[in-house]
Amino acid sequence: MLQIAPTYSRSFSNLPELQSHAQYEHDNTSYVPVHELYFDSDKYIIDKGQHYTFNEHAIKQLFSAVNVNGLYPVMMAVEEPLAASNYINKLVKQSRISKLLDNKQLIISNQATDNCVIGVVSKQYNKYSNARYLEDFIERNEMSDALQFERAKLKNTNLTINWLEEDYSGIEIDGKLDRSKIGFYAGNSMVGDAPVSSALSVFDTLCTNGMKIKMDLASMRIVHRGNTTMKWKLKTMLEQTKNQYDKVKDRLNTLLSIPYNDESAKKLLQLNAPISVIPELKDKKLWSTKKRFKSDFESTADLTRSINILNDAPIRYGGYHTDAIWDSKYRNGQRSMYHFLGSFTEYAQTKPADVQYQIEEEAGEFTSWVHKHKEAFVC
Repeated sequence: MLQIAPTYSRSFSNLPELQSHAQYEHDNTSYVPVHELYFDSDKYIIDKGQHYTFNEHAIKQLFSAVNVNGLYPVMMAVEEPLAASNYINKLVKQSRISKLLDNKQLIISNQATDNCVIGVVSKQYNKYSNARYLEDFIERNEMSDALQFERAKLKNTNLTINWLEEDYSGIEIDGKLDRSKIGFYAGNSMVGDAPVSSALSVFDTLCTNGMKIKMDLASMRIVHRGNTTMKWKLKTMLEQTKNQYDKVKDRLNTLLSIPYNDESAKKLLQLNAPISVIPELKDKKLWSTKKRFKSDFESTADLTRSINILNDAPIRYGGYHTDAIWDSKYRNGQRSMYHFLGSFTEYAQTKPADVQYQIEEEAGEFTSWVHKHKEAFVC
């Protein structure tokens, strides 16, 4: 079994702290061309006499680079000592594999005592660090003056920042005009697993819930290839992102206009909506048209069970703000899809950063789906 080094993960609540870490990361990351690497003791990659540990992302990228994507779980399942190292060493000696590796480079993090391989990319990869990305975004971009840093998370150099537009708010929620703000998530990665990208966001200032809404625009992604200066591409990407703000408002207004009740919950299930926003709902195996039942009675019973699960979910998983909405005597049972979804994004705040951001992305997909199918909920 391979011995995998831990993957670095961290959250940031203020921009100076993030900038300081990004510069430290920049100064302690290097790109080393592959020569004749081999594995030792199931724990080290050795190349030109240098010993490197490796994390999960790096070893998966290495296997992908030599076109054996399914090898990772096999190598992790082998219990015999050195069996994994011996197999991989035989593999990388093959001429076809060796030629593929000739065009690769190891990304080394020197932040730990043992230098650790955190990625494997081609020699054409554009080495655009998170520190340089932040410089281009903040110091060399006049558009950033109107933005407010909200939070950020980093996992193995994959950086995602949530920015809010200072002046773009005003969707009325529960009678409060300035409760929501629109902005975007922007990110970069130094290890080839994601392009420079942006995705729209919504932030509820009352309960600090967020959601990530993707638009299928090629201009909102920049691939790490070639020598083109990123600064100008980045400016275009941000302009295209901000041009989508009105579409986000439309989606939010759709959520607010559709009541959440037994009938709308039933429609969500019958239309196969992406309702499993949180991992716990995925485990419930909710009713769907894809499930097979022995009888109509069994199907009806499972549909009723699933509706009850959805009805109970806000109280089960939501927090203080969800409880106040769901139990409010002033609402007379009137709740919207926005409030239903808000219970999950409030729950996301209790999770580690990578899980939180995944839930917020799922919430955005649900929002876009409801907007696309809004006619189905018109009585």
